[in-house]
Amino acid sequence: MTGHGCDQCGARYESPDDGCRQRFELLLALDHSRQEPWGSRHGSAFAAFMLQHPVGRAREVLERCWLLLYRVWVAGDDPLAVTQALRDAQGGAPPHLTAPPLPPGAVEPRSFPITIADLGDFEPRDYSRLLEAWCRATLEALGTS
Repeated sequence: MTGHGCDQCGARYESPDDGCRQRFELLLALDHSRQEPWGSRHGSAFAAFMLQHPVGRAREVLERCWLLLYRVWVAGDDPLAVTQALRDAQGGAPPHLTAPPLPPGAVEPRSFPITIADLGDFEPRDYSRLLEAWCRATLEALGTS
């Protein structure tokens, strides 16, 4: 493939006008529209993106993203309940939500098997399935199965 790659997550893009940041901004616009299937899944999408793009992020942000993905995709908690608990905790971790510690290497860029580029144009028909694959791939690449 020609083009360029993301130096944080390894995504590849053919056009110089395309990239992870641009796609994330498009996804945020869909998330903030509060329409389904995007609105209710904003927390997971945000967490996967932050963990795949850790450079310049505060460790506390990455830890909360890790906690959210772990509780939703490993522990099986309700995504909306986890997101609300994190909001209510105002920057900390809710005491009833636990997860293994953020792996030490999670703050370093790496190549991920599934990135935001793999979500395509965020089509409603495929979005839920692709988001789950993205979140699970992020967790697995960081050391959780």
